[in-house]
Amino acid sequence: MIRISILSCLALATAQAELSATFKAGDATDSRLDRLPALLVKAGEPATPFLAPGAFEVTWTGKLVLPERQRLSFSFEGTGSASVSVDGKSLLEESGTLGAKASESTRLNPGDHDITITYKSQPDGSGRFRLFWEERAFPKQSVPPGAFKTEAAEPVKLGELQRQGRALFASNHCAKCHVPASGLGATPMPETNEFAPLLAGEGDRVTGEWLERWIAAPHTLRPSTRMPALVDASTEAGRQQSADIAAFITESQKLGGEPGKPVDKALAQKGGETFHTLGCVACHTLPSQAEPDKDHKRIPLNNVASKFQPGALAVFLKKPDAFHSSSSMPDFRLSDDEAAGLASFLTTASTGKETKLPGTAPKGDSKRGEEFVKALNCGSCHPGLPMAEKAVAPALDTIFAKDWSASGCVAPAPKRGKAPVLNLDDNERLALVAFSKTGSKPLTRDTPAEYVRREITSQRCVSCHSIDGKASLLDEVHNESRSLVADLKHLDERVAQNRPHFTFLGEMLHASYVEAMIQGTAKPEPRPWLLMRMPAFHSRAQALAEGFARLHGIEPGKPGEVKVDPAHAEIGKKLFSAEGFGCITCHAMGDLKPTAAFEVEGVNLKLAHDRLRDEYFYRWMDNPPSVTPGTKMPRYSEGNQSQRTDVLEGDARKQYEAIWEYLNQK
Repeated sequence: MIRISILSCLALATAQAELSATFKAGDATDSRLDRLPALLVKAGEPATPFLAPGAFEVTWTGKLVLPERQRLSFSFEGTGSASVSVDGKSLLEESGTLGAKASESTRLNPGDHDITITYKSQPDGSGRFRLFWEERAFPKQSVPPGAFKTEAAEPVKLGELQRQGRALFASNHCAKCHVPASGLGATPMPETNEFAPLLAGEGDRVTGEWLERWIAAPHTLRPSTRMPALVDASTEAGRQQSADIAAFITESQKLGGEPGKPVDKALAQKGGETFHTLGCVACHTLPSQAEPDKDHKRIPLNNVASKFQPGALAVFLKKPDAFHSSSSMPDFRLSDDEAAGLASFLTTASTGKETKLPGTAPKGDSKRGEEFVKALNCGSCHPGLPMAEKAVAPALDTIFAKDWSASGCVAPAPKRGKAPVLNLDDNERLALVAFSKTGSKPLTRDTPAEYVRREITSQRCVSCHSIDGKASLLDEVHNESRSLVADLKHLDERVAQNRPHFTFLGEMLHASYVEAMIQGTAKPEPRPWLLMRMPAFHSRAQALAEGFARLHGIEPGKPGEVKVDPAHAEIGKKLFSAEGFGCITCHAMGDLKPTAAFEVEGVNLKLAHDRLRDEYFYRWMDNPPSVTPGTKMPRYSEGNQSQRTDVLEGDARKQYEAIWEYLNQK
């Protein structure tokens, strides 16, 4: 058994705005942190990657945090069996189809209250669960993530550490070298199917000089990379190996295209403006900055000028996933002019700023390089490179029987032997060792909710988007590139440039629309006034959309038919107009333009049918600031009492229903 101390898990704060979740299936248990008590598991799927499919139960524990005294009533949604207790008092138990009843209204004082929520799946292992609350001040709605906090006990810390190790195992492509004898099954952890970039045409895209430095010291050029260090660049022999490998790749991996044109330096200023307005500093440091940002693990750009062959950078920016389908660099759908400008800015600003390596650079030998490529098993991660006739590394089952802290890739330098040098810190080594004790089975299964949880981190979603009240990284670092638009007279910084937050994403939008947004096919854009734009993550769109919905316990779906009463919709139209709530002041409705002149208009509400789930619409209309603090959207009711007492008896819910029917009229 691994003992996990608090000091060794500094990344896991003792008090988190989450719940502790303990799952049990048969005799096996698994613990983790959950943002909210919700799930959707289908028959044949595991409840978590660390448990086999089948009947399961889960218990969420933590604190319910109330800023003021409230009289709360709780209810459920889903199928199975569930209960909730607060401060040791059972408030509600229900089985079968959940949601038929609610708990009695219970007065709770401001402060922290112990809360326990239990859920048991159906016998076939399928289950769906959500927790709701209501009060006189607000209608029935899902309990938001910010209402909970927990102190992670040792089993939860261990579960989180094992998850970190599992993600590291996949992101380091460990199963590419340590091949499983019988594969990873039909539904493995999605990341295990990802590959490193294809190197076909690499000799046309990058310079041999940069490639040599990259092979010699990848962790120096990009401190966050998962590319292992395969040679010892501190030695003359290691530098010779990197030169030989670079020579082989640049000579053998060419497609023979026409050489591109050098960047037009006259476009650099315009490209710098694009760099700022797209918020590139959320993921990258400035190309003129040689010092890496290790705290935020932003990818440095100071080696761009020395890396790309003429014309290759603009081509890459237009289609970043052309040779790397799982690239974390998304597709911004740049125009030719935007790509050319960005390439000019990045190249001009990074010229002379490249990372220097100690020692002399020897001349490479392509034939020797080919043998090194085979011996180092490079083709396991980069398909298309020549491979050795026999397996170079032990099989997957073999390594899971070993102690990873004693030898091999994960072990520290004195014990590692000749294994590749992975880019791991001490906590990551601890995480991989913790994962190794679970066996390889968790690699053969996954859940959509845990997948999206990992992707929010690995794809740096929170670099641009806030979540659960936590500001995005861009809010902190965007000033770094502000000087690039100092002379841009038409850039009006007063215009709201707030990006949508992720707190309610799976509950807010239909999964079909989320997929279209992530795929880059949603037309028209819902917020065309944003200088930034949502980039496309093509290979991940469907899985992310499903995962966001399941994270909230919601069946992924698309808009359904809304039953519209013409008379009711006509009332909604009047409430939408200037004589009602004045929605038309800020929001267009199809071709009907907003009436006021102001900084920026709201989302065109003709898109509501395709975008919004009705549940979220009612939550938003009831109290917009509770959903998005600081929003300009006013509140029109309180305690279901509308400001318009002369319409539908002043019943806010009925009024919002009328507006919803108007928005959904064909």
